[in-house]
Amino acid sequence: MAESLAIDPDYLKSELEMPGRSQSALARFMGLSSASIVNRMCKGEREISAKEADQIRAYLSSTGRGAHLGNSPDLPDADPNRDYVSVEVLPTFAGMGGGGTGDADREQALISRHLVVAELRAKPADLLLIDVRGNSMEPLFLHGDQLLIDRRDTNPVQPGPFALWDGDGYVVKNIERSGGKYRIFSLNSVYRDQEREPEEVRIMGRPVWVARRL
Repeated sequence: MAESLAIDPDYLKSELEMPGRSQSALARFMGLSSASIVNRMCKGEREISAKEADQIRAYLSSTGRGAHLGNSPDLPDADPNRDYVSVEVLPTFAGMGGGGTGDADREQALISRHLVVAELRAKPADLLLIDVRGNSMEPLFLHGDQLLIDRRDTNPVQPGPFALWDGDGYVVKNIERSGGKYRIFSLNSVYRDQEREPEEVRIMGRPVWVARRL
């Protein structure tokens, strides 16, 4: 079997600075005890063994680049769980009609690291996953959809859909400013518009991604 090609420390450092990658993620992928070991590799302070070089190539390949580095015929299988991050799940649900209470155990969901970091430019703590029920936001959102909410975007200066606590429950509605108040309204004309003072509602964030059963 041909000997694995060496990996240049400066190249490794630059590759790990790409979106969706990190020294700590590579350390977890390789089963190393600390990200400081990868940091020393990037600085040229620690020699990279042939086995470690193959693991690094597998990690770079699985995160979208690095195929041009060459492949070993017996690359280790990548653990798919290492390509995901944990995002908080809203207890119960957010209503699109009647609201959810949020009275349930807190959970975490595994979301694609590429989606969170590269597509949404976010950290896991910036996001909240919610299940939605009801028909008030059809056809934009449907009963049973799962939404990722960006908690960094809570200002309706640009009108649109938001997840919010309306005093009675968690809901997903359109919000726009209207004469110093919030106009809260549905896409489904069956539901009435509301006008609320800003201090009466807590905007949790704007939906940025949806998953739906076909």
